[in-house]
Amino acid sequence: MKRTFKALARSIAVAGCLAAAMPALFAASAEEDFRSGLSAFNRGDFAAAMRLWRPLAEGDDARSQASIGFMYHRGLGVETDDAQAAFWLRKAAEQGQAEGQLMLGSLYFFGMGVPQSYPTAFAWCELAQDNGQAEGQICRDAALQSITADAQLRDAFRMAQEFRERFGRKTDDGGPTTEHRGNGTENQAR
Repeated sequence: MKRTFKALARSIAVAGCLAAAMPALFAASAEEDFRSGLSAFNRGDFAAAMRLWRPLAEGDDARSQASIGFMYHRGLGVETDDAQAAFWLRKAAEQGQAEGQLMLGSLYFFGMGVPQSYPTAFAWCELAQDNGQAEGQICRDAALQSITADAQLRDAFRMAQEFRERFGRKTDDGGPTTEHRGNGTENQAR
């Protein structure tokens, strides 16, 4: 009886250790799969990149979502489909992924796969810039210059603030950052 209890206790301890280690093992595997997908992408094996990134993207990996969105936008290994590109880029953008935010803003600027909207383009590109994507400023400024009505301008600034609160880069405590690195254009009167 004592021996059975010790064996059971040992089995429970081993199972507990394995259960505690599983998230780290999956995280390492996900990181390895992303990097393998990136290597495949860089050598032009887009089918392999998609095969590796798709499960990660479906599991909410923002980098993989943005990468798949880019592939659909450019037609790399898949038919060009800007609606699918927007779908995946939005998923990445809403998780605070700066490249996804920039590319989604660009789709809104040109009306590719989404309805054309300069205010929405401004908001996503502003957020991308806030999150460290340097090209976000170019996209944001182009959208801002394309807005001709005061109501659209107000919508753009309102959306940018809303997106910043909802989809800004996440802090260590899980909340969105509220840092803003704009150039002051958000308060310009037209």
